[in-house]
Amino acid sequence: NDVYNNGSTVSTTIAKTEGGNFENLVTDPKAAETAITDSIDNTTVSLTADKASVVEGGD
Repeated sequence: NDVYNNGSTVSTTIAKTEGGNFENLVTDPKAAETAITDSIDNTTVSLTADKASVVEGGD
C-alpha cells in the first residue's frame, strides 16, 4: 500500500528463469496478482527554498 496504488490490482509474471542449482524448476506462466484494498492515504508535502539561490526568468 502506498499513496499511488490504493484500490487497484498489481500483477506480474515470471518471463524467464536460468542458472542456479535447481534440478527441475518449473514456473507457472499465469500472472500473480495482489489486490490493494486499503483506504486512501493523505500525504502532506512541504517545499522550501533559499530565496538567494533562486533565479527567476532564466533558462
